[in-house]
Amino acid sequence: MLQDYLQKVCLAIVNQDSAHFKNYISINPGLKEGQARSQYPVPNDFDLYPLPEKFKPVIKQYLKLIQSVYVQGDIDLSFNDSLELVNHLNRAAESQSNWINLSLINCCNELIGIYQVRLKNYPEEELQLEAAAAMSLDELNTTGPNSLEKLASTINKSFKLSLNDKNLDLSQSKRRDIFFFLGALIKIYFKLGNLDLAKSVEKALKGINLNLPNVNTILSSSNQMSKKSMVTYLYYSSLLSLDDADFLSSEAKLIDCLKILSYCESKNSIFLNRQIEKLLIILLPLRLYNKRLAPSSSLWGQFPNLSLIYRDHLFEAIKLGNLAEFNHCLQKYQIIFLKKNLYLLVENLKSLCYLKLVKKTVALLPNPNHIVPLSAFQITFNLSDTVPYSLDSIECILANLIHKNKIKGYLSHANRCIVLSKVQPFPDQVVKDIDAK
Repeated sequence: MLQDYLQKVCLAIVNQDSAHFKNYISINPGLKEGQARSQYPVPNDFDLYPLPEKFKPVIKQYLKLIQSVYVQGDIDLSFNDSLELVNHLNRAAESQSNWINLSLINCCNELIGIYQVRLKNYPEEELQLEAAAAMSLDELNTTGPNSLEKLASTINKSFKLSLNDKNLDLSQSKRRDIFFFLGALIKIYFKLGNLDLAKSVEKALKGINLNLPNVNTILSSSNQMSKKSMVTYLYYSSLLSLDDADFLSSEAKLIDCLKILSYCESKNSIFLNRQIEKLLIILLPLRLYNKRLAPSSSLWGQFPNLSLIYRDHLFEAIKLGNLAEFNHCLQKYQIIFLKKNLYLLVENLKSLCYLKLVKKTVALLPNPNHIVPLSAFQITFNLSDTVPYSLDSIECILANLIHKNKIKGYLSHANRCIVLSKVQPFPDQVVKDIDAK
């Protein structure tokens, strides 16, 4: 039986048969087949002789892993064996074309799956990850790598393997599937709380002068895995843009995510809606900040959780210029905003709340009202919020709004007033209704 299996493996490698080779080194070949492989004896050098040299340790390690899963049932052993399998496969893939990608992607997926199962058995590792995020570099060096860091190191090798393929023909290059490895890697770095590493691998991607898959090529592809991988990458890349306050770039990436999801084949509409909601919780405040676009009532009805956070609280506070309600919402949903990397963006949205209050103040003044004392704004701001505003803080807020081109005019510090443009003191800041496509 072992010889038959090895003969099939050898044939798949020689013929560069992606689908069959993937099955031959999968821990999920079917229950009956998996149990049968777990009973194979450890192959010796003579047994492995027909295989290409670099694939011998791959198959030897795979048979060790399959025993860890089906015979010992040891999750720790399975995780370590799976790590070694992917490492051996990375080395074997160096001399292969992109036919090997399917097997490498599957092995990486199975490794991530084993890690997730293992994490359920060791919930204390979640707490250790949170503690590690607060440690200094010297302290981390003394603790040694945890299982997630080992996972990151292995996936990073697969990413570099794709990144360094210099084949100019993208269809024949390992770069064709680079976004699977990059998306998985950045996701792990987020889990580790290390955004600097996440940004460094994205910078490495931008630094190569070779063709890469883009949204249009992914949309035209029938490969569902490519679509899911691109969505994962774009989602986490948008969070990196958020962290850099590059709100326009973040919005563009999330819109591409929605576009790809609309082409994805999914039998589970509930799962798809959850994915869309995950994108919209970030995209909606981005659209409001960047383009003054707000969702229509039909979208709020489709996503009641988003309606509760945004329409009923945050967006309503901005619409009315209600600073007290805005601050209450910021406090109430602080954990959500922090977890979704939205806190900086929401703080920036406060400028729209300020702007609405400034407009209301100017509208209350008798004409001509292009010269407004700062004390007038001080009164309305103090009425709208629970904390007092000094004239200096009012002047600072107005200066910021002028800098962001939300107000046309200039400040007179000596006279403690603002001189507004007589033509158009407030450039168009129209809030329009849109539907998520």
